[in-house]
Amino acid sequence: MIEQLRSHWQRLLGAERSDHAEDEPAERLQRAAAALIMEVCRADFQLQAEELESVRASLIDLFRLDADTADAMLEIAREESNELISIHPMVREVNAAFDAGQKAEIVRALWRAAWANRDLHKRQEAVIRHLSDLLYVPHSTFIRTKHEVLGDAADPD
Repeated sequence: MIEQLRSHWQRLLGAERSDHAEDEPAERLQRAAAALIMEVCRADFQLQAEELESVRASLIDLFRLDADTADAMLEIAREESNELISIHPMVREVNAAFDAGQKAEIVRALWRAAWANRDLHKRQEAVIRHLSDLLYVPHSTFIRTKHEVLGDAADPD
């Protein structure tokens, strides 16, 4: 299972979108979401266990994955995230398949990953803002999901 996911992930990273016609659409979306969430985790240059657990939980919640599949997807995303050159293929996948509500759930997962260690780094917030813009998520949704995840910490005194 891990080798199959690794193979598909390699094709995603090294090929154009047209080369993915043979891949399952659900699998492409899972890889794309995992890659976007990992970008937020990596933004502060410190990948922490809490962030990885947040990514895993988000994959299970978003795609109704079993624990083994989520673990395999997380491992591949973690290994390959350093080689990622551009997030735009992943953004295209999400934009093509997800509606506004599903994109809001992705943004919520981005905030959860950033806040998993209870320390929101300014680079992480910048990445979430950028991804929200690329996903055509309204600013109000960006702010609402931030407040839902961070609670009172979203409003500095």
